[in-house]
Amino acid sequence: MTKHLILILLTGCFFACTPPTKVLNSWKDPNTSITNPSVHKIVVAALLYDQGVRRQVEDYMASLYPGTATQSYQILGGDSILTDEHGESERLKSQGYDGIVLMKQVGQNTTQKYVPGTMPSYYTSWGGYWGYGWGPRYGATTIYNPGSPGYVETKHHWFVQVNVYSLISGKLIWEANTETTNPGGRIPLFTDVCNAVRAQMKKDGFLK
Repeated sequence: MTKHLILILLTGCFFACTPPTKVLNSWKDPNTSITNPSVHKIVVAALLYDQGVRRQVEDYMASLYPGTATQSYQILGGDSILTDEHGESERLKSQGYDGIVLMKQVGQNTTQKYVPGTMPSYYTSWGGYWGYGWGPRYGATTIYNPGSPGYVETKHHWFVQVNVYSLISGKLIWEANTETTNPGGRIPLFTDVCNAVRAQMKKDGFLK
């Protein structure tokens, strides 16, 4: 009984601790690696209509690279549309910036799956059920267990893309597409994406 309980607890902990975000794919410019992030200056941007969420997410993004990253709402303004990419790039470069990170939600969907219930162990053989069926009057010791009913499990999936551009070359130098399942809110969604993306950058050798 004790061994079974420990196994159940460990299994529950595994699923509870599993990060909700996974990187579906990523790409790195083979000629680009960031070996010393502290010598760079980057702009981090969350392209979100909700300005409150945008600011919180960008604040978190910047906190991952203190002294290196600046929130886009501080340097590019609010939700205005960029109309002069060249002019803005030149302005940012004149202020010492050499890169920009863009995060954008690109999709979401919901999936449902039927999870079957469980039946008591004495249902697995006719002999077991025979013994249970006669009841304690005839020596059976099995306590009644109705099992558990099946249920429909609903999962919400959010898809976020992260692109990194060089302001020097004007080219895309790193990209990732992520999927997050049941994040528990908009802020947890994007902060978890930030952590998953940062780990993937290191795995790809883009960030060292």
